[in-house]
Amino acid sequence: MSSNENGFQKFRNEDIVGFTCRTLSSMGSEIRRVFLLGQKLREENPNIDLVDLSLGNPDLEPPDEVRAELVRLAQENVAGAHRYMDNAGYPDVREFLSRRLELSEGVPLTRDSVFLTCGAAGALQVLLRTLLDPGDEVILLAPFFSEYRPYVTNMGAVPVIVGSDENHFPDLNQLKQALSPRTRVLIINSPNNPSGALYPESLICEIAKLLKSFREETGRVVHMVSDEPYARLLFNPSELVSVLKIYEAAWLVRSHSKDLGLAGERIGYLAWGPALARPETLNALRNSARALGFVNAPALMQRLLPRVFDASVDVLQYKKRVDAFVDILQTGGLECTRPRASFFVFPRSPMPDDNSFTEQLVEAGVLAVPGSSFGKPGYFRCSLTQPLERIIEGAHRIVRFARSKSLK
Repeated sequence: MSSNENGFQKFRNEDIVGFTCRTLSSMGSEIRRVFLLGQKLREENPNIDLVDLSLGNPDLEPPDEVRAELVRLAQENVAGAHRYMDNAGYPDVREFLSRRLELSEGVPLTRDSVFLTCGAAGALQVLLRTLLDPGDEVILLAPFFSEYRPYVTNMGAVPVIVGSDENHFPDLNQLKQALSPRTRVLIINSPNNPSGALYPESLICEIAKLLKSFREETGRVVHMVSDEPYARLLFNPSELVSVLKIYEAAWLVRSHSKDLGLAGERIGYLAWGPALARPETLNALRNSARALGFVNAPALMQRLLPRVFDASVDVLQYKKRVDAFVDILQTGGLECTRPRASFFVFPRSPMPDDNSFTEQLVEAGVLAVPGSSFGKPGYFRCSLTQPLERIIEGAHRIVRFARSKSLK
């Protein structure tokens, strides 16, 4: 311990931050690290011209009807509108969602099969707290959302990573080998962050078949958690697959951060099918939410949801950005699978070391995130949440930079 110029003692990092938190902070932090690097560069040089493709922060503003309904809700004088409610959320909102999900997912649901949460991240935390015991294993299909690893480790569980092919579809042989007596959860993220890939129904059926065979052989139920915050940013909405209809022990996780432009408002939900619909299920989720400090999803956002459920940002704008970006990269000689949803693109790094490539790419005025952060080295993620002209400029800079490296 040392003292500063005022005589106050200065504590070491380890005196303030526990080992577990230090360990968790080293996982999934690369996205924020690159984003903060961009902020630092701008502070040092306000005139710097950076194309920031690091953070998945949707830039399309909420639709007009969303803003109008928010104003109406704020002006309503309803007693108790801002008080606590059932940890699972308002019963009428859960009833509304269950009716809509019955139609879209093709399985019977009740309001007690829906749990409103603080975004998809809150839903995942509550669910993992409910399902996992220390030492359990959670299978992550690479590439995966980088925060999954700290989410899993935070519950005392162990992440097990399964690789994928050039289309970013999981290797089923690896998946079969990864199943063990400690496997408890498999997380699916389709549409996928970081790749924008969409798992076809045939693939999800094959995954479900593996999990069912494993249960028959061992008696061990593996829960399939389908994390779908980009479900309504599909470029062809008819391609969405219902995991609830395919696998009995499946959980649906969704949010409206992206399709309604409400990332900062934190509204999402969990849903589950008849096989999991027991009174104990809802109560266990309530207890987990309280233990984690979520208590309940924001009251205002809950009340807003039924009024604007059918609204959406203009997904075509994201598709135009994705198509323009991929076209430029492919024409420039970079390998890149064309996404089928969202605003992410996941090209192959032109350098073997994706961390080194993204660090050097800053010299060209582009911020991107190495694929290693998502469990798939040799790639890099670009978040296309800027106007089209900036997206095009960023793509050209990447191509020019890649060519300059290949000529050396």
